[in-house]
Amino acid sequence: MTAIKEFDHSALSSNDLELTEDFYVNVMGQIIGEVSIGERSPGTTEDIIRRFKTLVDGRASRSTEVVYSGATPHFTIHLGQAVIPIRLHQMHVQEPPPEQLRGAPRRAFHVTPEQLERAIEILGKRRIAFEGPVEHPAPSVVARSLYFKDPASNFLELCVPRG
Repeated sequence: MTAIKEFDHSALSSNDLELTEDFYVNVMGQIIGEVSIGERSPGTTEDIIRRFKTLVDGRASRSTEVVYSGATPHFTIHLGQAVIPIRLHQMHVQEPPPEQLRGAPRRAFHVTPEQLERAIEILGKRRIAFEGPVEHPAPSVVARSLYFKDPASNFLELCVPRG
């Protein structure tokens, strides 16, 4: 039996792809330093819906519209070595209260002490609420963490490894 040696990717959902893309490119990109957009669904959300309608008579009709489930608008962000596909929510998802900055599921990214300090500065300037830095006592493999949410209320953690 082969052990898992590395984690491939983690997908997120969003209620606003443009706002989420801006956050990952312009906030997380400034913190991490390496960011790029990979795969992107073709066109706008409206284009995707129009393109993949399945209708009995093959023509658009508001009363018979059915959206092809594989047409979910999405993009993929590469944040350092992390690959994060981000898809538009398919249904309403209840967001946590604004004051809740820690929760699960949570995506955690290893950062340097300098990146953590830069995160505090950038999040503060952008008025993005965060908790921390939180010190973790040994034997935790993480020395310090910063907790916050992206615009879609996905929980994020930046953590400085111990040692």
